[in-house]
Amino acid sequence: MRKLALALLAITGIYGCSNTQGNTLINGQIKGLNKGQLLLQKIDDTMLVSMDSLRIYASPEFSFSIDLTEPEVLYLALKFDDSITQTRYLPFFAEPGTLEIKTSLKGFGYDQTVTGSKNQNSWNEFKLLQGRYNDKQLALIQAELLANQNDNTEEIKRIQQQREKLLRARYLATVNFAKNHKALALAPYLMLAEIPDVNVKYHDTIYKLLTPEIKNSKYGKALELFMNQQKDSVL
Repeated sequence: MRKLALALLAITGIYGCSNTQGNTLINGQIKGLNKGQLLLQKIDDTMLVSMDSLRIYASPEFSFSIDLTEPEVLYLALKFDDSITQTRYLPFFAEPGTLEIKTSLKGFGYDQTVTGSKNQNSWNEFKLLQGRYNDKQLALIQAELLANQNDNTEEIKRIQQQREKLLRARYLATVNFAKNHKALALAPYLMLAEIPDVNVKYHDTIYKLLTPEIKNSKYGKALELFMNQQKDSVL
């Protein structure tokens, strides 16, 4: 948990700039939405802060124009007028240029199509990869619950060993994915957001493989800061 907090601080603590209208156009549609407030947000000092907002009336289309100097994970926050429905969030990897987001009211936050971002395309691939590990993990959890109900100590031990092995495999898969995408800002982001508690040697390995441009990016600098914090903490 402490490493995750440090990773978030590293991601947000490098620099924070206020965005004005500029070089990035984000167009989209939320099918089935007739009324609500849509906010464009980013993480700043471990908190979500709003960059822009708009009201949606009748038409489900929306558009934001912001200044974005490099690829960064942003969030669409959908707020409802009633006091019961919780705010929903849709994260996406934005890049300078024109992006298009298509989703629905029902699937907002987990079922969407984002075009115009290379990092988002690769992030989608990563999520499919991780989904397979999550499915296996869920199956093992269910099997462990059954073993506990049957008071089968040997089976519980065996399943726990399988879960530990699966966790290591997931970590290594993330490292390999970052290695294969070293020219994208997604690579250092995954190391920080997905596996901050992995041995720091893996962070160091990926950092050394990053292209000069990515090393100098927001997430590249954040990864370097996080590694230095980890090394200092063991001295």
